[in-house]
Order: sequence, then structure tokens, then C-alpha cells
Amino acid sequence: MKRFRVLFPGLIFLALIIISSLFLKRKIFIYNYTESLPRGIYLLHPGFFKKGDIVAFRPSGIAARIIEERKYLGKGEFLMKHIVGFPGDSVCTDNGMLSVNGENFGGIKDVDRQGKPLPRYGFCGRLKEGYIVAIKGMNSSFDSRYYGPIKSENIIGVATPFWLFDISSR
Repeated sequence: MKRFRVLFPGLIFLALIIISSLFLKRKIFIYNYTESLPRGIYLLHPGFFKKGDIVAFRPSGIAARIIEERKYLGKGEFLMKHIVGFPGDSVCTDNGMLSVNGENFGGIKDVDRQGKPLPRYGFCGRLKEGYIVAIKGMNSSFDSRYYGPIKSENIIGVATPFWLFDISSR
């Protein structure tokens, strides 16, 4: 009976999170089940973002097409990545590496985990107004290394970890 007293409020809270994410026009919570970031529930809040923030965004162009074709995510889901580049920053994808303002952000692979070819975003120059560069980090992740900068208008909010857990150990 004591376990039920602890479990019941947790289940109610979880149900409220799920219901709010399903029925509200603006997402409040987003669940990350990919390896790009720690698995768990993230709180979304609109507004200004800065380097280092995790942003959730709607993929577009070649990114959206590849994500749908290869089923990297479910239909209508968002990508979440760390911001590493802002307008005016020097961005370069030369020699199979991504660098922003001279800082190395990791290699650019030729194929994904399924062995399918990945697009190459070739660019060296200053990032234009209205775009950001967002990646996971040094490891393999489908991010700006492959599809280029993200339009700021595609960002739905800054994602802050709310309840993180590791389901891979089960």
C-alpha cells in the first residue's frame, strides 16, 4: 500500500505530461529516445537561445527527406541538438571535419549506421543571418555536418532536461 502512495502521484504526473504534449498546440514537453542526447523528457520553452543550448527544431529540406526515408524519427517528431554556431561565425566543413571559429567539432562520415550514404554539406565561410549550426558533439549524429545550417524559424524552443533516465540498461 505504501508503494501505491508513491507510485500513484508519479503516474498522475506522467499522464499530465503525456496529455499536455498530445493535445496542446504548443509543445511543453518532448521525449528524446535517440542517442543524440540523454534519453528522457525535456521541457520546451520558446524564446531566445544561445550557444550551448539544446534546441528542438523541425527538420526541413534534405534532412527531412532523409529522416523520413530512413525512419531516423517518427513522423512529425523534432530533432534536438546543441547550438555551436551563430550568424557571423566562421563555419567550415573542409577535410571531412566540421569547425566553427576554428574549433573542431568532429568528423563527417560517409555512411550512416545502416551503411547508407550520407549527404555532404560543403561550406567554408561566415554563417548568414537567420541560421544556426547545431550538432550533437564529437560522435556520430545526423546533424548540421550533413544537412547544413538550420533556419532559426524552424526552432520550436529551447529544450531543458526535465526527467532523464537510461533505458538502455534494461
